[in-house]
Amino acid sequence: MKVVVHWSGGKECCLAYHKAVQQGHQVAYLLTFEYAKPYVFHSFPVMELQAQTLNIPLRKIKIKRAYEDILKALTKLHDTEGIQGVVTGDIVGAGCAIVHSGYYEAMCKEAGLEFMMPNLNPSGDTYDILKEEIDLGLRPILNCINHDFFGEEWLGRKIDPNSLKELKALADEKGIDVCSEDGQGYHSEVVEAPFFKHNIRLDKFKKKDHKEKSKNWKRHWLYMEIKEASLQPKP
Repeated sequence: MKVVVHWSGGKECCLAYHKAVQQGHQVAYLLTFEYAKPYVFHSFPVMELQAQTLNIPLRKIKIKRAYEDILKALTKLHDTEGIQGVVTGDIVGAGCAIVHSGYYEAMCKEAGLEFMMPNLNPSGDTYDILKEEIDLGLRPILNCINHDFFGEEWLGRKIDPNSLKELKALADEKGIDVCSEDGQGYHSEVVEAPFFKHNIRLDKFKKKDHKEKSKNWKRHWLYMEIKEASLQPKP
């Protein structure tokens, strides 16, 4: 099946991409949406390099009206380019996935697309998904952290077998999801993966603060504004 993968550059969408390919699907595009300035949670420069090393185009779509604009984009991909399905990295049954799956499934149905969430979580424990990602060889960095839960030393830190248990202990202590599927703790960008042809190096960045406010919460983010990044040969 010809599909697009909803792309942020983080660990869950990378795992979903891997699983979609393993299931025999053809990934035509990595699809990401531009909806906020500054976009603190993920890095477009890193996403561009990920797309380059995967040799798959990154399609960026600016949206103002979330449902209407995304539906329009998906319908066009189906009608003009033969896209048959949409893959997301949400973990089934966890946190934001409960909300995301509802409106994505509705949009895909209206656009004539199949909706796929390959990151199954039969145990109900998202730590199992995180271990699966690290065991696969994904190496995400924490490019955006919530200062209410994480000290500055975590910014830019790589999640690997050495830091995995430390992250789990911190998440348990603070009462947040270890994969950050609740949207509270952190965001990530994958810089190494077995299916990347190159590794990604962050050459120049600034540390910046961003305060997010809504009717229901206030969050204090510390994030990496990545100015320069590059592809590096694998060892």
